[in-house]
This record gives sequence, C-alpha cells and structure tokens, in this order.
Amino acid sequence: MPVIKWAANSWVDRSARLTQALNALAAGWLMLLAGIILYDVVGRGVFNAPFLGAHEIIGNSIVGILFMQLPSAIQRGGMARTTLLYDKLGAWGRAVIDGSTALLGIFFFCAIAIGGWGDMVTGWRIGEFEGIGALEVPVYPIRTLTVFLSVLSAAIYLLFLVDVVRRRGKHPAETD
Repeated sequence: MPVIKWAANSWVDRSARLTQALNALAAGWLMLLAGIILYDVVGRGVFNAPFLGAHEIIGNSIVGILFMQLPSAIQRGGMARTTLLYDKLGAWGRAVIDGSTALLGIFFFCAIAIGGWGDMVTGWRIGEFEGIGALEVPVYPIRTLTVFLSVLSAAIYLLFLVDVVRRRGKHPAETD
C-alpha cells in the first residue's frame, strides 16, 4: 500500500502501477543476471570457458535494476528510516521529518537527472558502448533509464511532499 493516501488522483494510481511494473521487471532482470553469473562461474570453473562479457552486462545491469526499483521503494515508504524517534514525535515533528525527506529526495533525484542528461544525450549521439572484443554492451539505454527514473523518483517525492502538507502533520494511519 503506497504511503500516498489520496489515491483519487489518477496520476498517483498510474504511477503506483508503473512503479510496480518496473519493480517486477527489475526482479526478472535480476534473475537473468543470476543465470549469467551461474553460467560464468560454472563455465569458468568446470569448462575453463567463462561467459564473455559477463562483467560488462552485470556492471551496467546493476545500475538499471537499482533505478527501476527505487520509485517503488519510495512510493511504498520503504526507504531506510528508523521509527524509534519518528513514532515518538508529535504531529509537527513527523511533518518536519517527512517534509525534509521529500525535499531532499526531490533535490537529490533532480540533481541526478540534470547531471546525467548531457551524458545520456552524448551516449545516444555517439552510440556509446562498454567492453572490447567479444561483447560490447550499449551504455546509453542505462543512462536513459537513470535520467528518466530519477525524474519519476523526484515526482513521487513531490507527491509525497504534497501529501505531507495535506495531512498537516498527522500520521498517515490517522488520515484513513
């Protein structure tokens, strides 16, 4: 159940479905990586024939998987936070923490999107690849995922900030 409770907004509903789909896709991608790693280890150890390009595929995939799972974690309120102090604070203390978290999240993900935009455009323009020889992995799709999923993450934090303001410091469970 998303932290954002005023799901009457169709954008919130659509973003929740999108983040769940991205999360499921990332889980499938992770299983594929597990297969590549298994093939590489067994091939290297038993047959002396490793999976060529496994390093490049795995290195680029980890970034893609991370950014595909971040929006869902943000929307569910699953980012790392201790409730030891949070639950003992009053309504305004919780609102300050939630609002500060949302503002920092917006700033952080906007900075990633803005900072990555130029590299993404350059990557598409020159057809940037990583690896030499047996397998070259395109880098620009991962750069594109990073930029656009950072924008989505910032938008989810913005919705969270609006929710904090609408609740006026009440705990999410108190607003149902």
